Amino acid sequence: MSIFSLFKSRSKTKHKSIVIESKYGIFTSHKFGKNGVVFDGKINWLDDIVDVSLHPSSTESLMADKSLEILCKIAENATEWDKKLRQYGADEFSDDNGMIEIWGNDENNNDSLPQTITKDEFISRISLGFMWIYPDGKVYFDYNSVSYTHLRAQRHLRISY
Repeated sequence: MSIFSLFKSRSKTKHKSIVIESKYGIFTSHKFGKNGVVFDGKINWLDDIVDVSLHPSSTESLMADKSLEILCKIAENATEWDKKLRQYGADEFSDDNGMIEIWGNDENNNDSLPQTITKDEFISRISLGFMWIYPDGKVYFDYNSVSYTHLRAQRHLRISY
């Protein structure tokens, strides 16, 4: 087998991107795992740009219609969802006294000692990082904390829509 025929056979299996356009953003497909496809894009979430991944179901072939429908319902009520998710995150990470331990770095990116903050302070310091939306109604949210701090154990917030 010649080297030319080897490259030719590889190009036949190359993934061709599919683009989904919605009023909330443009999502482009790419390979995900061995045989999967995911659609990645960005949306405006309360004046922040947030990464979103739409996952298709196996019965949808290569489209992510159900995941897109869920995204649209969430985005239409972004203010309400944002408030609920911030509160959910604060409840998940707080101890029995309602305090949250965070770790961080100072302005020079040096490790600092853990800091304990209230739920309200935590809620005011986080911003949405990304969303993964699945057709079965599961939505994973990741909130970033600001001012050089992060949670000791990174976890994703998962809700069923």
